[in-house]
Amino acid sequence: MGIPRILTVCAVAVLLQGCSSVIDPSKNTVEPFSGVVPVGGTFAKNFSWNNNGEVQTTMTSVTPTPTNGPLNMFIGLPDTAGNCGPLGGYVAQAIVNRSVQWGVLNKGNYCLGVYDPGVLTVAANVAGNFSHP
Repeated sequence: MGIPRILTVCAVAVLLQGCSSVIDPSKNTVEPFSGVVPVGGTFAKNFSWNNNGEVQTTMTSVTPTPTNGPLNMFIGLPDTAGNCGPLGGYVAQAIVNRSVQWGVLNKGNYCLGVYDPGVLTVAANVAGNFSHP
């Protein structure tokens, strides 16, 4: 009985420690992004921030609109070669004017990728806003 309580106390302490310096989402920096998603390809943009906090993305336009379904987007980590690899669990549909709440991410260097999951017949111009601490 004592060990589960100790583990619970330790887990709560770790979670509370991770919450220190979390920025209020209303104080986030909002950065616009735009680029071209090639057929079968990915557009990626790097972002970085110095505090832990909530991250959100809103796609504001996709032109031309794919007729076979939406593009997808993800939060990832940039590598030394300039590629953007997705983080597990951070993939969502990129639907125009629908915000994606990514949850709280720690300070660091990240990237946003917008990619064609097989719906494009021509390259698409994309634009949106990325909100981060």
